[in-house]
Amino acid sequence: MKFRTTIILLIIAAIGAAYIFLYDRKQFRTEEWVQRQQMVLPDYRIDQINKIELKKEKSTIVLESTDNVRWRMLQPLQLRADGAEVKKILSQFEFLRKVGTIKEGEAANFSLGNYGLDKPQIVVNLWMKESPILKGAEETTGAESKYTINIGDRLAAGQSTVYINIEGSKDVVVVTAEFLEKIDKNINDLRNKWAFEYDIDAVERIRIQSGSKDPIVCSRADQHWWVTQPVSDRGDTSRIRDILSEMKNLKIAKADYVSDKEEDIARYGLDKPRLTISIGSTEGIVQSLFLGHGLDDKIYAKRDDESSIFFVHDVVLSDLDLEPNDLRDKLLLRFDSIGTYGIEKVELEYPDTTLTMVKTKQYDWLITSPNKILADRDTIRKFIDKIKDLQIQLYEDDSGENFEEYGLGDSCVKVSVFRKIGEGETVKFMIGDSDPDGGLCYVKKDGEDAVYSVPTDEFYDVAKAGYVAFRDKLVLEFPKESAQEIAIDRDGKSFVCKKDDTGHITKWNLTSPVSMEADVDSVNQVVWNLSFLVVGKIIALSAEDLGVYGLDSPGLKVSVTYEKSGSVSGDIEKGDLARPKERVTRTLLVGGKLEPANEKSNYYAKFTDDDIIFQIGWPDVRDYSVDLVTMSLFNIDTLEVKSLKIKHPARELSFLKNSDNRWEIQPENKLLEGNFADRIISAMNSLKAASIVQYSGDDLIKYGLDNPLFSVTVGTGDGEDSLLVGREEGESSCFVMSKTTNFVYLMNKHKINDIIEESVSTEIQ
Repeated sequence: MKFRTTIILLIIAAIGAAYIFLYDRKQFRTEEWVQRQQMVLPDYRIDQINKIELKKEKSTIVLESTDNVRWRMLQPLQLRADGAEVKKILSQFEFLRKVGTIKEGEAANFSLGNYGLDKPQIVVNLWMKESPILKGAEETTGAESKYTINIGDRLAAGQSTVYINIEGSKDVVVVTAEFLEKIDKNINDLRNKWAFEYDIDAVERIRIQSGSKDPIVCSRADQHWWVTQPVSDRGDTSRIRDILSEMKNLKIAKADYVSDKEEDIARYGLDKPRLTISIGSTEGIVQSLFLGHGLDDKIYAKRDDESSIFFVHDVVLSDLDLEPNDLRDKLLLRFDSIGTYGIEKVELEYPDTTLTMVKTKQYDWLITSPNKILADRDTIRKFIDKIKDLQIQLYEDDSGENFEEYGLGDSCVKVSVFRKIGEGETVKFMIGDSDPDGGLCYVKKDGEDAVYSVPTDEFYDVAKAGYVAFRDKLVLEFPKESAQEIAIDRDGKSFVCKKDDTGHITKWNLTSPVSMEADVDSVNQVVWNLSFLVVGKIIALSAEDLGVYGLDSPGLKVSVTYEKSGSVSGDIEKGDLARPKERVTRTLLVGGKLEPANEKSNYYAKFTDDDIIFQIGWPDVRDYSVDLVTMSLFNIDTLEVKSLKIKHPARELSFLKNSDNRWEIQPENKLLEGNFADRIISAMNSLKAASIVQYSGDDLIKYGLDNPLFSVTVGTGDGEDSLLVGREEGESSCFVMSKTTNFVYLMNKHKINDIIEESVSTEIQ
């Protein structure tokens, strides 16, 4: 060979070696590449392997993957493989470091048989995906390549190393025996332990077949689930997702694999399964699980596409042994709202009229039909919240043929909730009759055949009442400062109070049954209650027989006269006097109790000039029943008191103030030590009665006040006033009288007893 030719060949060889060196190195960083030269397979990468063969003396396991994620076992059985276990095997070869190397030329009498490699205990074949190679200036695909790893004996008994050989090399490599333990797997190690594999959000169909029953089929449309067989209805998305979650997490223990023999399928009841569940995904993959005979607390099961028979816990069977109604949506209506936000109209259609309520900026909610009046926004809000949360109790009828039996024919109430544009579609459903017990009522959704029952609580009566229930509960409103007169008729007495605006401070004067200054707080309590009277419920728009409500002979009448607000029409020239404001009188009649036996029952009521009957609360009636004058018996100016007399069957005391403004005991004219007299006067000033029994001094004998058991008389420069204590009334009260007002009061006994006891027990020196 010529010298020139030799040089050319050497240059070509050098270029080839450099290419191989650079091609290998460009896949790894320099330091990583150096480290990999210490590995058994320096150019090995996990993601390049798509097929594995584990050959032992009596068995061979073949595993393959098309995407390097999902693996299947091809031999000795056709099964899904456990991808995690496969990855563990593959990872052993990526970092399999050489402990030592025995080369053929360096060992005497070298033979693979000396290392157990002539008949290896395990042979591992690893196939690589077709890998790209450079051919000229283009990239093409090379042929499939394979690693073959023969595993021989351990270095010595009890040693933690083992001999291996890579096919194509005559070297024997020593590696740690831990490597052998991690790749020596059997079928149960490598089979997939999950009964199902899917992404819950990718599931679009679930089918449950229980024995000979009709199958239950549920399908997903967008984000909603529907029961499509044997009935058609919205599905319970939460319940269906719970089932999918349970199946997704159904894992089989290695010890629970029973058999892989086809002839055992019938033996364990899996040829005619008790229950079959099939789950289909958007990828078109359908996975089915059969459940057969039971044994103790376990059930034999298998997938339809695999031969493996295994145990699952019997709770799986009980969780899946369902009726179609179990998977139907329990919520009657589905729409989102916070109160009435996003809702622009509510309509209730009755056989003879339509109630329409619209949301306005000015009035919030307004009834536009059958009459134009403000609607009660709280009632509308509660009604919306209630129908939004209605839970189906029973699925009564799916035939679509028996609506009249449930009151869902021509006599039903049709409810429509209109959403704002962009807030969702109109919600519409029908309300029929209530069941015999009244706890449930029948409903159906518009355009659907199914009849359901739902609770009537705080919903049914409101819907049936319609206009009466939804109209504004404000029955009287006026500016409280415009009130001029109030009159109360109760217990056979009439009480009339008139406003006095002549002074700097507004006063109220009682003109009947006596003339005196009224208690402003008591009068305001009545006026303020009436000035914005919101009733609990509208009972009826009218009644032919008021006696039903006790309004033919009301026990209480409350009248208020107020000046009607509003400006006078027309121009008023300078100097003209404004015409007087119109005065309006409204009289409230209070009838019987809704619950006669209940002390705190609501009452029936109406105005004399209006037919509407409504209910008011017992606190309102209590406000109207107050006494309109002060309950304080005395308002004594202690500085003006000149004399004090106390009369008791056991003792009589008399005191006078001397010129030094000191108390003297009479008739001895002896100075009184201490502040006994001042304490008695102060105690009288604090006396407050529970009620006024009568506004006169007539018939005092029946109150024991004609000859009182105890009296205190206080003298001032303006005259005298006396506290008279009569007989007891019940266990805790007694009758008392003030000489100035001449009224008979009912007072708590302990307030009087304090004064009496101090008057009797205090030592007067």
